[in-house]
Amino acid sequence: MKGRVANTLVIAVILFLSVGGYYLLKWYMPTPPKPLPQLWSVTPFKFVSQTGDTISSALLKGHVYVADFIFTNCEGTCPNLSRHFMEIQNAYKEDTRVKLLSFSVDPDRDSIGALKEYSKRYNATEGKWFFMTGAKKDLADLFMNGFKVPVDMDHLDAKGQITHSEKVMLVDGDGMVRKYYDGTVDNNIDSLINNIEYLLVEKHKEPGQ
Repeated sequence: MKGRVANTLVIAVILFLSVGGYYLLKWYMPTPPKPLPQLWSVTPFKFVSQTGDTISSALLKGHVYVADFIFTNCEGTCPNLSRHFMEIQNAYKEDTRVKLLSFSVDPDRDSIGALKEYSKRYNATEGKWFFMTGAKKDLADLFMNGFKVPVDMDHLDAKGQITHSEKVMLVDGDGMVRKYYDGTVDNNIDSLINNIEYLLVEKHKEPGQ
């Protein structure tokens, strides 16, 4: 009788530890990011960066990239956006699969030289983080029809500021927009980095996985 009771107790302890261990692991294991929708393809583009090099959508094929809108005279959201881009750059400094693109909404004033100086403020790495400028009509077309984000590039307020979107776009290696974020919110950057990881893994999944 005592043997049966002892065996029952041993089995109960094993079951308790097994179930408890399962829920403990489940509690501490990070939740994998949810699959990201495929929203739409970015229209083809070709602009000049702060180094004077031409950067195109074709050149970015196969790279995950994050894009935002800034201008060098910005006193509002741009510094916050660029600080967050610094965080993303630091997270992927050695990973050539990830790029960052900051498009100027003020090409009349944002020369290559101005963008070069702006990039230095945020320790932008050449070949990793591109500050883009070009013809205003081409930029406006990309913003509205490629990224589908409205922007008024012709209106300056009394302080010479342009009202523009705070959205940050995550684009996969096929040029497909996968998600938008408010780039001024700290927690969104953590989520964005998690989703970059998802896209990097997604590209190497076997069909059907």
